[in-house]
Amino acid sequence: MKITPLMEQYLRIKERYKDSILLFRLGDFYEAFFEDAHTVSKVLNIVLTKRQDAPMAGIPHHALNTYLKKLVEAGYKVAICDQMEEPSKSKKLIRREVTRVVTPGSLVEDEFLTETNNYMTVFIFENGKYCAVFCDVSTGEVLVHENTDKQEVFDLMKAYSISEIICPKELVDDLRERFPGVYIEVIDDWYFSNPEEEVKKVYGVEDVHHFELSAVSLKALSALIKYVKYTMITENPNLKPPVLMSQKNFMLLDSATVENLSLVPGEKGKNLFDVLNHTETAMGARLLKKWILHPLVDRNRIEERLDIVERFKEDRIKLDRVRELLSNVRDLERIVARIEYNRAVPRDLVSLRETLRVLPKLNEEISTFVSLHKLVFPKDLLDLLERAIEDDPTGNPGEGKVIRRGFSRELDEYRDLLEHSEDKLKEFEEKERQRTGIQKLRVGYNQVFGYYIEVTKANLDKVPDDYERKQTLVNSERFVTPELKKFETKIMAAKEKVEELERELFKNVCEEVKRHKETLLNISDELAKIDALSTLAYDAILYGYTRPQFSENEMKIEGGRHPVVERFTRDFVENDVYMNEEKRFLVITGPNMSGKSTFIRQIGLIALMAQIGSFVPARRAVLPIFDRIFTRMGARDDLAGGRSTFLVEMNEMALILLKATKRSLVLLDEVGRGTSTQDGISIAWAISEELISRGCKVLFATHFTELTDLEKGFPQVQNKTILVKEEKDKVIFTHKVVNGVADKSYGIEVAKIAGIPDNVIKRALEIIEKNFKLNDGKRREKKKFNQQIPLFPV
Repeated sequence: MKITPLMEQYLRIKERYKDSILLFRLGDFYEAFFEDAHTVSKVLNIVLTKRQDAPMAGIPHHALNTYLKKLVEAGYKVAICDQMEEPSKSKKLIRREVTRVVTPGSLVEDEFLTETNNYMTVFIFENGKYCAVFCDVSTGEVLVHENTDKQEVFDLMKAYSISEIICPKELVDDLRERFPGVYIEVIDDWYFSNPEEEVKKVYGVEDVHHFELSAVSLKALSALIKYVKYTMITENPNLKPPVLMSQKNFMLLDSATVENLSLVPGEKGKNLFDVLNHTETAMGARLLKKWILHPLVDRNRIEERLDIVERFKEDRIKLDRVRELLSNVRDLERIVARIEYNRAVPRDLVSLRETLRVLPKLNEEISTFVSLHKLVFPKDLLDLLERAIEDDPTGNPGEGKVIRRGFSRELDEYRDLLEHSEDKLKEFEEKERQRTGIQKLRVGYNQVFGYYIEVTKANLDKVPDDYERKQTLVNSERFVTPELKKFETKIMAAKEKVEELERELFKNVCEEVKRHKETLLNISDELAKIDALSTLAYDAILYGYTRPQFSENEMKIEGGRHPVVERFTRDFVENDVYMNEEKRFLVITGPNMSGKSTFIRQIGLIALMAQIGSFVPARRAVLPIFDRIFTRMGARDDLAGGRSTFLVEMNEMALILLKATKRSLVLLDEVGRGTSTQDGISIAWAISEELISRGCKVLFATHFTELTDLEKGFPQVQNKTILVKEEKDKVIFTHKVVNGVADKSYGIEVAKIAGIPDNVIKRALEIIEKNFKLNDGKRREKKKFNQQIPLFPV
């Protein structure tokens, strides 16, 4: 194959981006060649062609994002190579450069994203410390978490639903095993060089100590900065100052707790975020999700949020006005990011203008809130956007439909010329018909030949001498005249000037927006806070939530409800719970389907909601402030990781026993069920003793009624059960938690309710009659657990 200058240019650029699909701009198409062409053809289901014997597959430039989304979702990294010169202005080979490297974590376009965050994560290990730096490139947010416990870092990464991991090669195998399906980018050692200088340069600071980052965190942050520079092709990445995620400020939630309490989206509508998320803005939705994943542990900050929520709740008129104003606010964070990365479209500036218009009225509404800051915004920027950008711009800058009339006299003059060109052509056409006597003479235009006069062959004898033949067709011929040539030159010059001027003016407006970046991001943060807090007030009204109170050790919930389950249940049964320093361990027995799991989960959710600053689903709630909420629930395995159901269960319990303190809330559901009955009860008993000695507040739902004997040896233990009523052959689960111990498991009754065939139910009853003794109508196992081993220390 002959290597032409164009192909040589392609191969030179491809050499620098070997691990990416290179989309190479050729006129109106982005083309892929060789192996990339085969991949693109297969993934996008488009025709594979050839150019100079090289396999080639192309996509229209105007539909780039549609195809790009499919490639990224298929797990490919894509380098976008654009033409850096106008073809009409260059007689040589057009200069081309890669303007963007697209990965799952570096997306900024709205059509690729949901309203929630899209995080990439740099993960490294050094000197006994694991560090993860999270970054949402579309908003500029940077979060840093460091821990000696790898599992805690992994838990956070899972909770954040990351889309991309960046790591050194020695960690890649472990990460692929832990995060199947997540895109992983392996980086070289140079990414970690000169970390302090890299951080200083990007954030424009002389010292980095105020960030409170360790050496390993600085290295990870530096690697992140370099990677964002590489993907976004910029020396000035749009990154906010790093926020250190510390247990001093926030409650850390492990992935099991996030999953067991259904905190964030999984099944649509059946999670806490979906129940609470009535936010009016994308920024507010992202902040609300962050609050749910990171409850506060500082009482003053919690009370500050609750005060604002209560103010909104008490003034429904103000709440409605604020929410109505917020409904006109657009995603300021992402608009600023796109403008910073030169990815903005005209609609972004319109959205920015709409948002700034709202702020004066919003300031009036929040003026009486001490804890909400006044939204100080650049009025000169709003004035510029009002004057410069059309109300409803269509097309892209350069098409003459973006910059408002009256903003640039020069642009208006050229646009006038173009807009009246049709009238001028009609006048010219009519004049030529009169001059030549050819009534069917027609003036037209195409991109190849430009403007022309078309005459049918029957009228060729009437063509004047000044007509110059341009093209011959089957039934007609096309001509030009000196006057038409002059008109074409003038029109084409006007088109070029409109393109040039409008692009330049649009760029200038974007540059002015960049000057106000910090102010706009501060406004974005405040808008998100107002939205999240007013939403929590709206939820409190909508669902009948109550403001929680706080105490040192007492937990008293009256009329507690499960915030998610009650949305799907017509008559949800409320329940109470009381725990203090003396009574802090509940053993809850009862049959399946009776509501044990719902009960213990709702306690966890009420505690968590209180610590994010939300009102809670209860008539009254007095709560301690917990440092952690731990859960061990359900049966699940990890086949990819080679862990059985019981091993997963024990791994989760090991974490709880390692991390739980006196200030922790521990929710246990069926610990020890994954092994033999005797082993399971022994483990559950020993775990209970350990947690009692720790001083945690524990709710333990179990089918092991033997654990109710704990109450005899430990005064901290209370036995609770779910009240069950029997009417003839019918069992009614009341879902009401009462003092006592379950006297039956009701397993066969539950099986019958679940639809097990009658013959199987009948046989099960025969077996139980044969193998188990009945005493006063209550089922008892042949041998009691506490007759086999001593339960209390001698």
